[in-house]
Amino acid sequence: MTYLTRLLVFTFIEEFATVLVHRGVYFYTREALSFGENENLLLALCMGAVYVIGALPSHRTAKWLGNRRAVLFLLACQIVTLVLVYCQPRGWLFAAGFLAFSWLNAMMWPIVESYVSAGRTPLGASRAIGKFNVAWSMSVPLSVWASGPIIQHMGAGLFLCAAGGMVLAVILVLRLPAAPVHLAADQPEQPSPERLRWLSALMISSRSSMVAGYAMLFVLSPLLPVLLSNLGYTVVGQTALAGCLDAGRAVLFVAMQRTPYWHGRRSTLALTAILIPIGFLLALSGGQGGVIAVGLFVFGASHGVSYYSSLYYAMVTGNAAVKSAGMHEGLVGAGFVLGPTAALVGRELGSLWHQASVGILAGVSPIVVLGAIGGLWPLLRASRRGSEPSRIDPVD
Repeated sequence: MTYLTRLLVFTFIEEFATVLVHRGVYFYTREALSFGENENLLLALCMGAVYVIGALPSHRTAKWLGNRRAVLFLLACQIVTLVLVYCQPRGWLFAAGFLAFSWLNAMMWPIVESYVSAGRTPLGASRAIGKFNVAWSMSVPLSVWASGPIIQHMGAGLFLCAAGGMVLAVILVLRLPAAPVHLAADQPEQPSPERLRWLSALMISSRSSMVAGYAMLFVLSPLLPVLLSNLGYTVVGQTALAGCLDAGRAVLFVAMQRTPYWHGRRSTLALTAILIPIGFLLALSGGQGGVIAVGLFVFGASHGVSYYSSLYYAMVTGNAAVKSAGMHEGLVGAGFVLGPTAALVGRELGSLWHQASVGILAGVSPIVVLGAIGGLWPLLRASRRGSEPSRIDPVD
């Protein structure tokens, strides 16, 4: 098994286990603990906060322990927290264990992302990141779809299943090198200064869309179990529909991995900034299951473009450093915080207006609008300054 293949298998297994917890928990709390919208949104908000706290200093953990030892240590700690959650699947110990798991998980992923893209040219990094994105995104809908039957038959066994997956992931990490090798800063494969300025503008655009998209995702994730249960879906049906979002993202990851056409092109990100809110609003419409499924697929596909682009441009401009990946994951966590916060504010407005759905839309609307503006404005500004290269660099 090659170095990259081992990383991809690890990523698939680890993400499957992670999603059982991060996405399945809201269906578990709805089914087993009778959580409503407010409780699930508060749980999502706290998860986002600890995710940011975990992601940003990940490079310090890698420097302190060494990359491979850091991943092994963080995996072991995650396994312990999941076993504790299984043993105490309710109350404050449940919440504390879930949040500790999220903190540790956020600290681990930037180190893995550095392993994936280090030592590669921009085109090579894109291909490796593409395979990485396909590996984790293919596992997500499978994990979401699996969480319903697991919750139905095993309840809190959901967390024990996740711990078992992480035990398998540990075996793969043992064969990784102690640390990834990065390109020298003066290597000819590095993008030109003009190219770097343009890629930085694209990175800002894609990051804005990604953060807004994750904010919307973590409005949808806590609310979908309540919304779909009110429409009469069982927990298995709820997770089946919710997986449409992740299926859309996986499809786009496969397409982007197979072609470099989108590299450095503003049109891709402009369309993404427009489609993310359209898919979100369709998914939150609360009408029919078919409309919700289409909205989730569109939202997942367009948000997948923003995620892939953001990680690619961050790793190319930052030479695949753990710190660059940590900032990327920190921004993901910022979206985790913003979405539930806006939805909770909207819930309060809805209670004043006696229109819960209208209140949530009002609370989330600033994120929808600012996300679209943040995705479009850097592209327009960079074009006006004439920083767009006249052609694609040879490295692409």
